[in-house]
Amino acid sequence: MTSRAAALRELHDRILTCRRCPLWKVRHHAVPGEGPAEGTIMIVGEAPGRQEDAAGRPFVGAAGRVLEDLLVEAGLARGEIYITNVIKSHPTEVKGGANRAPRPEEIAACRPWLEAQLAIINPRVVITLGTHALQAFRPGAKISQVHGRPFTHEGRTIVPLYHPAVARYGARELLARDIQRVRQVVAGVGREP
Repeated sequence: MTSRAAALRELHDRILTCRRCPLWKVRHHAVPGEGPAEGTIMIVGEAPGRQEDAAGRPFVGAAGRVLEDLLVEAGLARGEIYITNVIKSHPTEVKGGANRAPRPEEIAACRPWLEAQLAIINPRVVITLGTHALQAFRPGAKISQVHGRPFTHEGRTIVPLYHPAVARYGARELLARDIQRVRQVVAGVGREP
């Protein structure tokens, strides 16, 4: 195991027992993330949903299937990308309850975990999925205004996309167009660190 993999494993263990916000009381599992510690691409979503909470893995539900299809369109495989979320616990009011948007205090409580993941993995490209993920790198930005338009943040290329859940609302073609920007960015920076 590489030193980065060991550091990431230790970080995941800490996230699994986190009690920085009240969501630990209603989650089944914290969802730290998954993928290679040496990856050059990271995907950051907003928060685990109900299915992710049950499985303890990111993007395993309907949005995850859309994401995997989009990655294939971009010439990428899920296994070569580290996938995580801005917050690591399912935002809900009761265990197994309905999804809701993450609250500012939950985002703030989880921010150090995301920062640590970025420091360990040191990805060259970060794909953000949805508003909350985008705002982790560009506070106040609106996904409707910047989706599919890469920008640089702290030496990394950030590619903001709508969350794959929007495919349920007829935006699948928009996602497919935007994912082609990911293909171009990855080709431009290469996959090797």
